[in-house]
Amino acid sequence: MCLLAPRFVPTGQSEARFPQFPPCSTMRFSNLLRLWLALGLTVTVPAALAGSAPNHRGNAREYLSSIVDQVLDSIENHNPHVLPLATIYKATENSHASSLAMMTAWRTITKVNPPSLLAIDTQQGSVYFSSVASEGNSKTKSILRGRIKVVDREITEVELFISRSRGDDGFGFSADQHDTNNRELMSPPPNRTRASRETLEILGEGMFDASVDFPVTVSNNCQFTEVGWIVVDTGTYGNASSDPLACSWRTDRPTDLYARNNLVVDEELGFVVCSGMVPGMVYPYIGNISTFIPDDLPAQQEAQVVWIEEMKAQGGVSMVSPRPAMGDNLQVIQYYNDELTALQLNVYLFGPNMTSPWLY
Repeated sequence: MCLLAPRFVPTGQSEARFPQFPPCSTMRFSNLLRLWLALGLTVTVPAALAGSAPNHRGNAREYLSSIVDQVLDSIENHNPHVLPLATIYKATENSHASSLAMMTAWRTITKVNPPSLLAIDTQQGSVYFSSVASEGNSKTKSILRGRIKVVDREITEVELFISRSRGDDGFGFSADQHDTNNRELMSPPPNRTRASRETLEILGEGMFDASVDFPVTVSNNCQFTEVGWIVVDTGTYGNASSDPLACSWRTDRPTDLYARNNLVVDEELGFVVCSGMVPGMVYPYIGNISTFIPDDLPAQQEAQVVWIEEMKAQGGVSMVSPRPAMGDNLQVIQYYNDELTALQLNVYLFGPNMTSPWLY
């Protein structure tokens, strides 16, 4: 049963100024969390969330999941004013600050699928989600992903990214593969060995800092994706293997000493979400496309320069001029059974030498 309180409209005021929350039938609910409740399992609710979810039986995971549902519903309905925002909240869209009412997401998105990936941190009151979205009448799908933080039953932080094509991230992109790939991560083996929060936090600290001394074993089945796409290295000349690339925890991985570590630590599913800035170059690539190659991969950059010179010598090919860029990488890993089981590079490109507004 779902009960809605009657809408209160002050005398003499228009009902249009006081919109009612969407009916319960339009709200999304996590099947996983429904199962938890059906089995009678409980979760201790942190003090910051206590009393905030009377209809969620004190289940902090379900409460935070419902907050994501509210945000996505408000985007579909183009109405951010229904959200329980804090008096002062922090918000960005594609790495620039904006009020929710001024964001593109609330203007152009007409449908958002339920999140196919949901990482929930009940201790910090934060959650990361990734969904496929439709904008306007376009049949071409976008990927909406982001992070939400809740304190004392109010939304205090909203960090959103809308990726529409490979040009936005310079890596791979696939709205078609997105949900299928994420569903695998949301259903880990029930008999898995879960990592402690301390272990997950150490992994987070080392995600953008190779000096963190913590040996990481990579699972043979580790899933490596870039904005929804299973990564395949087609090679400089497009003649390399079509097999998916394996995950890696390189000792020379990109370093960002100002990285925002452990934004979301999901002890239940083993997810860790961190944000780091990755400098690099956008180069022309096979055919008429382009690719972003981080500066920490100098051999690959040099190979691309050689290829460009070869294409110029052949003639008859138009290529975009190489340009520097900075990648804002909201990176996700999954870790259980003492192994790295998933690595997601979720990059959004903007100008060189830029930094994150979240550092201020």
